[in-house]
Amino acid sequence: MDKTVVQRRIIKSISEWSVFKIAIVAYLIVFILSVIIFGIIAVITWAGFKASGINLNNLFANTNFGSMLSGFGIKLPNLNIVFGTGGIVGIVLFIVFGLLFSVVYAAIAVFWTWIFNVIIKISGGLEIRYTERITKVENKILENTPTNN
Repeated sequence: MDKTVVQRRIIKSISEWSVFKIAIVAYLIVFILSVIIFGIIAVITWAGFKASGINLNNLFANTNFGSMLSGFGIKLPNLNIVFGTGGIVGIVLFIVFGLLFSVVYAAIAVFWTWIFNVIIKISGGLEIRYTERITKVENKILENTPTNN
C-alpha cells in the first residue's frame, strides 16, 4: 500500500554566489550561440552583396540619406574598409563587449537575487510543498544470502 507524505520546506534565502555561477554560464552560452548565429548571418549577407555586385560605399552614398549628409558636410567613411579589413576590429570588440556584458548581466541577476532575499526575510520565507510517496516493502531474507553469526 502506498502512503503519500506531504513535506514542507521553507526557503529563507538563496545564495547569491550560486545564482552568479548559474547566470554567468547561461549568459556565456547565449553569447557563444549569438556569435555563431551572427557570424553565419554576416557571411550569408556578405556573399549576397558580393554575388549581386553591391558596393557598400555606393549603397549609402547614392541615397537621399547620403546626399543629405554630404549637404551638411559630413563625409561617409569608406565602408569597405570598416566592414572588410576593419571587420577584425569589430569582431574583437564584439567579443570583448559580449564577455563584458555577460558578466554585467550576471551581476544584475545577483542584484535581483539580493532583492528577492530581502523580500523573503521580510515575509518570513517561501514555503515549498512537495510530496514523497513511500512504498511499504516487506523485509525478506533470501535463501542464498550469508548471515553473520
